[in-house]
Amino acid sequence: MQNIENKTMVAAADAVLVLLNKARAEQKKDQALAVSIRLEAIAIYAQRGELSAVEIIELLRQEAGRFEASAQELH
Repeated sequence: MQNIENKTMVAAADAVLVLLNKARAEQKKDQALAVSIRLEAIAIYAQRGELSAVEIIELLRQEAGRFEASAQELH
């Protein structure tokens, strides 16, 4: 009887790991899409505003700071 309970617990733990890995993959996909959308928005802004290289670099640095701050909030 105990052997069956152990196998059930192992199977449940495996199912939880599968769900956790799926959630992590979804999160990575969502983060990649968000970054892609944000970079595209920055590119459009730079193009429409006819920004200089210096201005674009500063814009990218600001965006990098935004990502860094966001990452630090999660820790």
